[in-house]
Amino acid sequence: MDLAQALEAALRDGLNRPSQDRRRWDLLADYCIARLEARGLKGLLGGSRGEVGVKGFGRVKSWDVALLAPLLPRGPRERGLVQKPGEKPRLLLSLKSVLGNPQGSLPNRIDELIGEVSSVQILYPEVVIGYGVVLDYGASGKSSGGVAEKPSGDSWQESYRRFKEHLARLSVRRPPLWVQGLIEAHWVLEVDTRTPQLFLDQEATLRAGEEFFDALVDSLRGREPLLF
Repeated sequence: MDLAQALEAALRDGLNRPSQDRRRWDLLADYCIARLEARGLKGLLGGSRGEVGVKGFGRVKSWDVALLAPLLPRGPRERGLVQKPGEKPRLLLSLKSVLGNPQGSLPNRIDELIGEVSSVQILYPEVVIGYGVVLDYGASGKSSGGVAEKPSGDSWQESYRRFKEHLARLSVRRPPLWVQGLIEAHWVLEVDTRTPQLFLDQEATLRAGEEFFDALVDSLRGREPLLF
């Protein structure tokens, strides 16, 4: 299976799962792990093995993909992974989606992102953080009466454009800018569930993904060269 097929299979699997399923993006996390491993990283956790609990300033937060160092022995089928004493997060990935009511969801996504990354950065300022988000241009909205409404044409184009601008402004965490709440890189996966081909632009999405993984690994290599 090539990259395009693997990514499409991961997205379709997630989109076909119930909205309340916390494991809906496991295959997308597996895809991310494979692309990071292809760049020389070892010991990544998450994906189909389950989210990884990492201690933040306020509480333990679950991450879709994590690299904890030093690498401690873990069972081959170990699930419900939690950071062990002595381990520190070196790389964390959070995968989100906006598949319904974009006007109400988008502001919350930015607030959630800043909050979750700030919490872990207070304890581990050297950690590298990536953020992936699936945006559906076929997402239903809500009328004034709270009834779901199907979008027409490019209903969410402007809202998603502003959201992507916010992400770009946050994805600048590198020396000397170490402000909490910023991240190293983001990846936007734009789909339209109204169309059979799914992707708005599959090649552009794959290319952006490779740039995303390159940026994360480059940041990590600069901070933790011994991991390679």
